[in-house]
Amino acid sequence: MAKKASLLIIFLTVFIDLVGFGIVLPMLPLYSKEFGASGMIAGGIVAAYSLMQFIFSPMWGRLSDRIGRRPVLLMSTAGACLSYVVFAYACLEQSVLLLLISRLTAGICGANLSVASAYIADISPPEDRSKRMGLIGMAFGFGFILGPVLGALSAGWFGVTGPGWVAAGICGFNLILAFFILGESRKPESDPAPPSPRLGQMMRILKRPQLGTLVCVFFLATFCFTCFESTFAVLFAGTHDDPGKFAFREPAISETSEGVNWSASSGAEVQEGDVLGRRKDESVVTAATTGRFVLNENEASINTTKTMAYWLMAFCGLIGAIVQGGCIGPLVKTLGEKKLIVFGLAMVGVSLAVLPFCSGQLGLWSIMLGLSLFAVSSSVYRAPTFGLISLNASSDEQGEVMGVTQSVGSLARIIGPLFALGLMDVWKELPYLICAVIAVIGSFVAASKIESPQAESGKAAEK
Repeated sequence: MAKKASLLIIFLTVFIDLVGFGIVLPMLPLYSKEFGASGMIAGGIVAAYSLMQFIFSPMWGRLSDRIGRRPVLLMSTAGACLSYVVFAYACLEQSVLLLLISRLTAGICGANLSVASAYIADISPPEDRSKRMGLIGMAFGFGFILGPVLGALSAGWFGVTGPGWVAAGICGFNLILAFFILGESRKPESDPAPPSPRLGQMMRILKRPQLGTLVCVFFLATFCFTCFESTFAVLFAGTHDDPGKFAFREPAISETSEGVNWSASSGAEVQEGDVLGRRKDESVVTAATTGRFVLNENEASINTTKTMAYWLMAFCGLIGAIVQGGCIGPLVKTLGEKKLIVFGLAMVGVSLAVLPFCSGQLGLWSIMLGLSLFAVSSSVYRAPTFGLISLNASSDEQGEVMGVTQSVGSLARIIGPLFALGLMDVWKELPYLICAVIAVIGSFVAASKIESPQAESGKAAEK
């Protein structure tokens, strides 16, 4: 019973951690740009989390070997809670520096995933470890679906600071839950947290023909996905000075706007009920909804496009969860891993080439169609890629190979935002078109270099 309770708390810890991440991440680059950051600086703010996690996560793992998993998980969760509080204040003050500090703090304290994996290893017999490790993947998927939904709701209810406060509240609840329920799992005989791969390990694995190709394909795919993730809100909603491809507006007030002396400045973020101005009879005029106030020749409206961007990210996450949860197994049996990787990357390229040319003139259906294609195709290649990487590694090097793969993925998540948001300052569509080419190149590499498990089995039999 105690182990089941601990597994539930670990699941909730990872799930809630990813919910908070999913609340903040979609709007982070857009807020950075709105607060005056250039594309490269906005990219640096987005990449700060992955960079700090890459550096500090192994240190937290080693610390958990010395002092136990529970205190490290508690410290990590408390740090995440603090980072979201700083994020909320950054949005309130419109401070680029505070945004950067919030993401650096979140990355430094971002030990939950690695230490949670060690915790599950501590309390699971060898035959149950793989199944129980799947809980982390499940929590990851659910967190990224629910995060944008809560982000959309909190932004609509509480305005620009809402996502930060809600994420902080969720992490605070997680901290209290873990403090009172989560026990210590670390025993003297427990396996240590896996060390971070060294450069020599990475080079040795990359030099192996099949493993090297698969890891490189994984890097390209992760790079393209990260570029999309860090630019979508900017492409879709844009800023006050540089509008995006779509604009959703609602009347600023429920009555006529004639004869109103507006006190709110155009471009200001307002919440429902905020005072926008006064009429000639001194009656107060308040906002009918939450969003960016827009005043054009005394015609007042509120731009709600950012909230719509949140809902579209949630739409992507839902489609991805459905594909990964119910379709991957039958597709692998029917087509095999190689064909899924090749097809998935090719369709990622097609969707990335289409997305930047969807616009309000074409209608919302165009972006939803493009996002559907992207969500399906990016979900189709992920599990088969990991599957083939695992199949090409012997049983005594699974941990090392997966560690190298995750490190390569972290590198893509560090470089991607800098690359994509920097290029957006040159031409908004450019990172999407370049990533489309990269994805198609990855598809060709996979088609020509990757061997299916059946082919490899045949070669082994001949030998």
